This record gives sequence, structure tokens and C-alpha cells, in this order.
Amino acid sequence: MTKTLSLGSRLPYPITISKLLRSPGDELKKREPLFEYKFKWMKQVGDSFRDNTWQEEQTTLASWDSPTEGKLKEWRIKEGDTIHRDEPCLVVEEACGHDIQFQGLCAMCGKDMTEVDWSSEKPDSSRATINMTHDNTGLTVSSGLAQRVEHASQRRLLDQRKLSLVVDLDQTIIHACIEPTIGEWRSDPTNPNYEAVKDVKSFQLNDDGPRGLTSGAWYYIKLRPGLAEFLEAMADMYEMHVYTMGTRAYALNIAKLIDPDMKYFGNRVISRDENGNLVSKNLHRLFPVSTDMVVIIDDRSDVWPRNRPNLIKVTPYDFFKGIGDINSSFLPKRQDILPGAPANGTNGSAPTTAKSATANDASNTASALDDIVMMSSGQDKALQEKQAAEQEKSLEKQIIDRPLLHMQEELDKEDGVTLPDESSDTPQPSHPVAERHHILRDDDDELVHIQKHLTKLHSTFYKLYDEKNDTRKADLSIVPDAGYLLDELKGSILRGVVIVLSGLVPLGVDVLHSELGRQIMSFGADLHTRISRRTTHLVVSTQRPRTEKLRLAAKMPSIKIVNQYWLADCLSQWKKLPEGPYLVPVHNADRKRSAGEAGQTEEVSDADEDENDSGLKIIGESGQGIEYEDDEEDEEEGYSEREGLVVDVDSVMPQELADGAKSPIDDLKGFDWEGVDDELAEFLGSDADDSDEDEDDEGEGDSEDSTRESAASGTKRRAEDDDEEGSAKRQRVTNGEDAGGNAGEASGSGAEDGDDFAGDLEADLLAELEAQENG
Repeated sequence: MTKTLSLGSRLPYPITISKLLRSPGDELKKREPLFEYKFKWMKQVGDSFRDNTWQEEQTTLASWDSPTEGKLKEWRIKEGDTIHRDEPCLVVEEACGHDIQFQGLCAMCGKDMTEVDWSSEKPDSSRATINMTHDNTGLTVSSGLAQRVEHASQRRLLDQRKLSLVVDLDQTIIHACIEPTIGEWRSDPTNPNYEAVKDVKSFQLNDDGPRGLTSGAWYYIKLRPGLAEFLEAMADMYEMHVYTMGTRAYALNIAKLIDPDMKYFGNRVISRDENGNLVSKNLHRLFPVSTDMVVIIDDRSDVWPRNRPNLIKVTPYDFFKGIGDINSSFLPKRQDILPGAPANGTNGSAPTTAKSATANDASNTASALDDIVMMSSGQDKALQEKQAAEQEKSLEKQIIDRPLLHMQEELDKEDGVTLPDESSDTPQPSHPVAERHHILRDDDDELVHIQKHLTKLHSTFYKLYDEKNDTRKADLSIVPDAGYLLDELKGSILRGVVIVLSGLVPLGVDVLHSELGRQIMSFGADLHTRISRRTTHLVVSTQRPRTEKLRLAAKMPSIKIVNQYWLADCLSQWKKLPEGPYLVPVHNADRKRSAGEAGQTEEVSDADEDENDSGLKIIGESGQGIEYEDDEEDEEEGYSEREGLVVDVDSVMPQELADGAKSPIDDLKGFDWEGVDDELAEFLGSDADDSDEDEDDEGEGDSEDSTRESAASGTKRRAEDDDEEGSAKRQRVTNGEDAGGNAGEASGSGAEDGDDFAGDLEADLLAELEAQENG
């Protein structure tokens, strides 16, 4: 193997080559002089005590020693050359290239690669820095060897018509927990969850697992529905690798469960023990030269910062409700799940079992550890200890708290089910036990969609490859980029759709740079932060269905207001799904629009806008259509124009309230409405006579008394007529059921709904009386 040697950066340039000490064909030994050179420098001479010094030029002769062994092939320099910087000086044919090293030793010749002396600037271990093996970080290879090996692997895959598929474990193809309740339910056919857990697998890590209370605990593993069929189908199109942030012992146990015959993954399993980074994953760990033929499936996109184009994001599999990823303490807290969206890939039309994003990452406790992880490369030993302690604490919580058991008990209480006390000696009643509902469901279909996506990508890849390849031989120069093809396939799904999110991204997070935002834009949709006439879809969280953005969108019939399940299913199925099943019911009050000083109410027509119309059609009480033109720039900046009045939409409600983070009427939920009614009735019914009033003003006073009595009488009649409606309204506000609408009107926070209360008869009369008294 030939190697070109350079002069190095430590020489006192410029130097002049004085004499070449060896000729081509000579055998070289390490630390043997190969040539002599001279250089000039300035020396200070004279008497420094009397400050009588000057500089004199000096010339020094030195030799350059060989940093390696081998045979001299050729010189790249000659005698008399003046060299001003580092450059190649000779070519050597080495007896050993040290391309494969293990734990600091050359695997071929056995020499110590960590040795450094005056003849070399860096150790020979730098010649082999690439780790390509799955199960050992101590074995490294040189870049040249890595390239040769990877190219050979790519040619083999092309001949087999395959690609490489990197598969995550936790919440991608399996879900794991150590909750002891699962073991009890699995052995109890009478339990309502038995059908869902009867095929759950289990194993113990023993000495390789966590310490403390969790030592020797049983791990319960639920395979994602359809996994066997998925792996069987993918094995014909992909060479599969496991890449997990669990320990190697954990990963190997999972691999035995899902691939007992080792026909799908073989020994291609990499864990966090070999990853070299506890914060993120990197395809270059396995494919250091090229990722053009590699695809990833993972439930997390944020852990692949350098390989996003190659990723197909999977809807997180959350079979054990509220458990989340038991290895998530080794990663930053995730923020890429739609709040309230089901994490099992099912349609959002049945949200009774939908899990919130908070519950989905219950094991990933928000703490200062998240900040440490974000700033660390994952190599810090102290950080690893903190992460391990965090995971152990999370696992212990499962054993102690038994959250799944408590969830089922709460569900039994709602069903009115009373289970017999087996520990009691008292005879139990013989009446039949009521039907019990279950908390665990085995209805996930995500792998069906993932299989379709991977099949489509595979066929697209080889269709393009075959179009360029005129021969049957593998040609790496025309291999398409799988990451680019994925972008093309996904980028057309939501093209033309303009989305605004409400209540789906945490406060303080830039929507456009959030994980959810990036995912939406990768599917071709435009993501805006404000409602405008260009908005086509407002995606609203079912946890906060009434926000200021919804009220604005409700007045524009062209905007589809859908829940987060529509977005989640579109991203999962790679389809722009019909909005009908996902439409959010809009309160009538949210569709109303103030008509200005006239005090009239205008409502947005339920009919769709004419495609040729450029303005917003409003149907007034007279039935006449009113069209308002919105300036293009004003729409961009979030303004709407009505009758010459320009209203800054963002000024209607503070930004922190616009997404519904906190309703302005939350404080009214505990308000004493009955006390207010009593005070109002007492005030309206009180005597306003003034015994000291001048006789000249008696007529005026009588007029005021008459007016107040009339007002009180009218108010009483209206109160009697509307008593039932008003009582129901107060009850809804107290219970928080009408927080975004009627209660919001009572608080006066809605700029458009406030006219209803501002025009109340009582307020008008009281204002008039006060004006007369102050007159």
C-alpha cells in the first residue's frame, strides 16, 4: 500500500533542501533521517544589560526523520528547493497500512497505534477512525477501506434489488413496559384486557438491567400489530438493521422476540452502547460513505438531525397507555406529537382512548436534564449517570404506582362495576358482574401504511435506476438518492394546502421551526402563523377547541376547521383526506360578526365562496350579500378590513392567549353569579328619593323615580321570562363548559361578542340614570 508523506506543520518555514539521504527503492525505517534541510533565523546578540543589542542572521542545518516504515517509491522534492509551507515530500510503499485497528493495536501487524514521538505529529490510530461494525466500538477501519467495503455492499444490494432499512424499536415496531399489572392480566382470561395482552412477550435483563427496585424486573413487550407480515414483506426489498437507544442487552432480547431465527436482522443490531452518542442517531455510524440507498423508520424525527431526508416518521405506538418510551430519558424531551392525537395510528373519530402528548412521554420527565442533554454530545460520563438514574426512577414509578391498574379501576368505577373481594371470607353476592370496558386496545394499523410507503419508495428507486442503467451490471454512479425521492413523494401530498395551527405547539416554541411544523412543510403544505384569506385549513386541538384563531376562521367559509386527527392521519397515510369526519363543530356565537354602530349582527354564510370572488361575503339580517375586499399585504400581515376600518387581528387578544393557552374567563368559573343577581335586584328596587331635595326639583325627582321603577319592572319581567335560560348559562360558565363562548362574552374579553352585553337594557338604563344624577 502506497502512502504520500508530507513535511508537516512543525518545520521552521521557509526551508531549503540541502541533501537527499535516500534514493527510490531504499528500505526505510521509522525515525531514520531521509533528507537534510537548512533554514535562517535571527539571533539577538550584544550586551543586554547595557541595552546594546542587535539582530544577526543565523543559518541552521537539520534533518527530517521518517515517520513510518516501508520502501521509498519516489521523491516529491529535490535538492536546492526552497519550501514555504507544508506539502507532500515523498511516496512510501508501506508493509502494513494499519487500515484495521482494534483497541489501539493494528489488527494486521499488531503494532501500537497510539505511540507518538518526534518523527510524527499524530498517532497512527488516526489512520483508522471509522467504526462500521454494529456490535463493537473498538474495531475501526480507515476511510479508504470503509469506502471499498461500502461500495461492495451497495453493489451486492443492487444485484439483489434491495435497499437498506434502519429500524427503531421502542414505539416504532414494539412497545415496552415493566408494569407488573400486565403479567397479572395476561394470566387472567376474565380480565377485560386479556384479549389485548394475551400475546405480550416478556423477558428479564437480570445483571445487565437497571439496579435497585427494578433489578430483575420483567419487561413486557407488545409487538405492533402486523409486525410479522411487515418484516416478511420488507425482507424481499430491504436489508434491515436495528438501531435503538436501549442497551445492547435490551436490544438483543427484543431482536430474539421479533426475529428468533435471525433471518431479518441477523447480527445487524446497534444500541446506545455502540452509538457513541446518547443524544442523537447518525446514519454515518453504519454508512460512513453514502446514504443514498438507506431509509429510516422511527417514531422520532428529532433524534436524526443529520438524516431527516432519509426518515419516514412513524406514528408512535402507545399500547401501554401513558407509559411512553422507557428509554426516553437518554434523549431530549420530545415535542413532535400532536396533543390529543391517538398514538396508535387509528382514526381520530374514536377519541375515547386517544392519549395526550403529555401522557405519551410520561417517562420523559421535564427536568433540567433535558437542557443538559441538548447541550451535550452524549459522551459525558456524569450525564450518562444522570440519564441512567432518571430511567431507573421512571421504571420504579411503574412498579410502585402501577398506573395501568389504576386506569382500569377508574374505568370500572365509571361503568359501575364492583368486583368481588377475593381476600374476604364473607360470602359475596351471586348477581352477575356488569360488563367491564378495557383500557388497552389492539387496533393499530400503522405498519400497513408504512409498508405501502416503503414499497412505493422501493419501486420508484429501481424504476429510476433501471432507466439510467443500460447494462445488468451494478453501477454506483447512477444510483438515485433515496432521501431525495422521499422528499419528492411526500412533498406532493399536501401541496396547495395552507395550514394554521391552534393549540398544537407549546408556547415559546417557534411554529415554523418546531418538529411538527417541519413535518407539515415536508409534505408540501404552507404553514402560516396567522389566519388570512389564503388559509385553507385551521387545525385545532380538541383539548382547546375554542380559540381566537377559530373565531376568526369561523367567519371565513373557505377555511376548513379540523381537529388534529385529520393532520395526523394525513401525515400517516400520505393522503390528503376528506375533512368531513374531522370537522370541528363551531359555536354559533363564534360565527357572529359585529355590524358596527348599527348594532346589527352579521353572520358568515355557510355557503362556500365563489371561486371568482376576491372578497369575503357576509350575509346581513336584511339578506343582502356584503363583500369586503382584503388588501393582499394586509392579509399577509394579519389585518382584516371592514367598512374602512382596519383592525389589527393580533391586537384583539394577546399572543399568549390567541392559541387558547388560558381562557380569559377562567377566573369567572368560580364567580358568585347569584350574589350579583341579588345585588342588582336590590339596587334596581331601592328608593332613590332624597328628602332634602329642593321643591323646585320635585318634578324631576318624581320623573327619575318613575323611570327607575319602570326599569326595575321591565328587568323583573325579562328576568322571569329568561330565568331558565340565564340559569343554564350560569351553570355552563361555572362548569367551564362554555368557557370560550358565553362565558367569554360575560367577561367582555371578546371584541366581537362584547356588543351583546354592552347593549343590555339594564346597562343602558343605569348609564342614563347616572348621567341624569351627575347632570
